[in-house]
Amino acid sequence: MSKSDIALPPGFRLAQFNTLDSTMSEATRQARSGAESQLWVWALQQDEGRGRSGREWESLEGNLFTSLLLRLDCPVATALQLSLVAGIAIYDAVADLGHEAHLSDQLELKWPNDLLLSGEKIAGVLLESFEDAGGKGLVVVMGTGLNLSSHPDQGLYPASNLARHGVSAAPGQGLAVLAAKTADWLMRWDQGKGFAQVRAAWLKRSLPLGQTLRVRLDGKELIGVYAGIDETGALRLDDETGAERVISAGDVFVTS
Repeated sequence: MSKSDIALPPGFRLAQFNTLDSTMSEATRQARSGAESQLWVWALQQDEGRGRSGREWESLEGNLFTSLLLRLDCPVATALQLSLVAGIAIYDAVADLGHEAHLSDQLELKWPNDLLLSGEKIAGVLLESFEDAGGKGLVVVMGTGLNLSSHPDQGLYPASNLARHGVSAAPGQGLAVLAAKTADWLMRWDQGKGFAQVRAAWLKRSLPLGQTLRVRLDGKELIGVYAGIDETGALRLDDETGAERVISAGDVFVTS
């Protein structure tokens, strides 16, 4: 699928590259150069893809690497809700791509930013924000990586890809579907006004309540029971003492 074949939702634009250091970095450069909101940056290859906490995102050829530049009028705390918006969008995109294989029955969102297929990671989301020095308000770059044809052999979490589950999709096809789902959920979110709907939709797609989780944060590890997310989007965990912990950042692992 060539650039001209990719139909983006109205108001969205595409900057396409064969190779980049990372789509996140390029979207940031575009923003600092004055690029307007709703710009998708897409690369067929990236050499320095990154995930949460500065970790490397192994960017294997044939997978989807893309970032969306947004300019917002809401506070930073509200903009952080976009992590959930992005999660819902990639969930819905994969469910659409794999509808013939009934993949929606095997998909689960894991807080804060992973999409699991049969318990294995196939997609991740990264959110970065900064105030525009040119006085154009808050900039958010929303990155998504989706394993379409292959996956890394090593990482924090077991991984998989769509091809392994019988779904063949080119990166351009994945981008087109993701862009449509993202536009839909951005409209529903409406810079935080529709977060209650977003939160309910995310919970509907998430791991089942009561799942035992391990959470690493600040050099410590907590074990507890997944109790959903609160009104801000933070993780709710009932720890081993029965007390509820509200966690705004950390690495989460599902335990059997």
